[in-house]
Amino acid sequence: PVDGGRAMRHVQALVEIGPRPFGSPNLAKAADYVTAQLRELGLEPKRHEVVHEKEQKTIRNLYVQIDGADPKNGPILMIAGHYDTKLTEGHADAAHNFPFVGAIDGGGAPAVLLELARVLREREPRLACNVWLYWIDAEESIDWTWNDERALLGSKAFCRFLADQKILRRVKAFVLLDLIGSKNMKIDRDGNSDTKLLSIFEEAAKAMGEGDRLFEFPTQRELDEARRAGINWGTKDDHETFRNFGVPSVLLIDFARRIPPHLQG
Repeated sequence: PVDGGRAMRHVQALVEIGPRPFGSPNLAKAADYVTAQLRELGLEPKRHEVVHEKEQKTIRNLYVQIDGADPKNGPILMIAGHYDTKLTEGHADAAHNFPFVGAIDGGGAPAVLLELARVLREREPRLACNVWLYWIDAEESIDWTWNDERALLGSKAFCRFLADQKILRRVKAFVLLDLIGSKNMKIDRDGNSDTKLLSIFEEAAKAMGEGDRLFEFPTQRELDEARRAGINWGTKDDHETFRNFGVPSVLLIDFARRIPPHLQG
């Protein structure tokens, strides 16, 4: 039921806004686009907005609920993707300053979420659990090189908000989409994801006849080499925030070998 063409049109609309880093006017425009699309579907999008104390920029988290059997108290499945883009201006190194519109990194996953909103809104019978679709702000590291203190700021603020509202304990699983949209894309096995959730997606892919798209990487050789080097094969991303707050979480990402060898570096 998911329409790739519809999702692609959302990607195009987001890309046309231009670069959308955390705290920027363009990111505010992207937030308005997402909420307008949700309202057209007859849904009630909500915003969690808070000024980050250190960065002095407004975090704009967006979310919407697709009601299940018990909208007020029932369990929640949360599916998310960040919609901010990497900051690629104002850096000391000139090589780090260029127009970056994030078609895949900050565009693809948010577009898929909008298409999922349409599909789930029209689905009959409705799901037993409530589904929250969540557009994450401030995922990208503000520093060019990844800095834990200046990254994943949106999901950290959102989890604190959910905990304060006594909602977080209802979230039974968190599914994160990232780097979605490459041609013939695949999904890698993430070392920081819940193994039971990884298994659910693995079995679903096999049932759909798409099993060869999942978990080819890392290879066993790469895993063995990483283990010998004391390296955990896992990606730093917003699913770790939810995991640290006690929510079983999984990352679906097309990361390894995504850039062709002749373009790497």
